[in-house]
Amino acid sequence: MKLGTVPRAALVLAGSLLSVVAAAQTAQTAQTSAQQGGSQAGSQGGLTIPDEVQFLGRGDPNVRKATAIVNGDVITESDIDHRLGLVVASNNIQIPPDEMQRIRAQILRNLIDETLQIQAAAQRDIEIEQREIDQAYVRVAERAGYNRQTFAPYLRSIGSSERSVRRYITADLAWRRLRQRQIDPYVNVGEEEVQAIIQRMTASRGTREFHVGEIYIEASAENP
Repeated sequence: MKLGTVPRAALVLAGSLLSVVAAAQTAQTAQTSAQQGGSQAGSQGGLTIPDEVQFLGRGDPNVRKATAIVNGDVITESDIDHRLGLVVASNNIQIPPDEMQRIRAQILRNLIDETLQIQAAAQRDIEIEQREIDQAYVRVAERAGYNRQTFAPYLRSIGSSERSVRRYITADLAWRRLRQRQIDPYVNVGEEEVQAIIQRMTASRGTREFHVGEIYIEASAENP
């Protein structure tokens, strides 16, 4: 399968990783809701999301060094390599050589987003416990047909690592919990809105539907 562009959602360990992290978050909903009452008054202000990202440019691909520094947190070429291994293995794709640099840049942006999510949650004193990460990691391994001991060797065999999976789990849990505290309490969905959507779905049943896809064309000097 030739790859034109990788959608953002593909830059994770496919659906199993997403569903496992969501399940882990659901298990913590009651505890988080109880904590919201005490912290809500002090958390209604705008988020102060870190925006200092230092790109260090290209270098020798055989030398492992920092690619970006996000408010002191380092993202290395190895981090990109390991996430790339997940993308290739979980989506069963082969990336053409002329697409590799662009895909790696997209993965880097995704890793920067994850770093900012973890930092933003930390600013609000949101801490993800190690046991939560461990539980989600084991579920990911089981969904992939492995256990905790055999999953790490498998990840290494596809050019990835346990650290890469745990990094994604941590970022996703942190960001979900931050949204729970900062946004969800102020979002109200009325019964009329729900019924209106149900009526539209019922009315459209049996009619022709279209699946709309996005074609991404990167701008360049030759193609502004």
